Amino acid sequence: MEARLDDEPQTPLDRLWQLQEILRDVQRKSEKRGKTPDHLAHIEAAYEDARRLREETAAALGKAEGRRKTLEEEIAELNEKLKRYQQQLPTVKTNKEYGALLNEIDVVKRDVRAREDEILGLEETIGSSTAELARRDASFPEEEAGYEEQMKEWRAEQSVLDREIGEARSAAQKLRATIDRRLIATFDRIARVRGGIAVARVVMVGPQTAACSACHVRLRPQLLADLRLSKEPVPCDSCKRILYWDGRGEG
Repeated sequence: MEARLDDEPQTPLDRLWQLQEILRDVQRKSEKRGKTPDHLAHIEAAYEDARRLREETAAALGKAEGRRKTLEEEIAELNEKLKRYQQQLPTVKTNKEYGALLNEIDVVKRDVRAREDEILGLEETIGSSTAELARRDASFPEEEAGYEEQMKEWRAEQSVLDREIGEARSAAQKLRATIDRRLIATFDRIARVRGGIAVARVVMVGPQTAACSACHVRLRPQLLADLRLSKEPVPCDSCKRILYWDGRGEG
């Protein structure tokens, strides 16, 4: 159904029923809007995989380059420390101090070598990641263009759905403003716990027998009589939804 605000219904229950129909229409269209059609799902999945792998490759490259920079800065600091230690060697006065300083120099040299070895390993990672990212960057624009071409009709349909959903929500707001706030509060409370169905149409299942269209429980004769005469909301004995009687099926 296309959600729209018809000429104002005559009774509050008429308006409440129409409000529910509009809200259900919004829900259906919102669900459709958010779900990629099955025949396009594999295309979307392939595109998302290509995008994800490109981003992961770029992230891995950035991480490796960042680590290399950190190691290079640490090596520079260690070399400065090594230079200071070497400058101190001629000034030490005892063999003990000389031996201790040589030990410090050896420790610094080992630290430098360890970082240089790690950089060599990173260079391999950076080289392979750079090549892979260049390959993915080169192919991605074509993959993205193909994806958008395949999705063009669906994007257009989504745009139409967006417009219809917006119009329906506006119509629902206008309709809400015409209904008593207590009735709206009851409607919203029931809808929250009944899957959005707060108002149930009464259907005739026999000459003098009616049932709730939501839970299918037959109505007591007195309840049916109350519905025919009352203008106040009458709840279903079984599911507690507001019963909506429009006289259909009764002739």
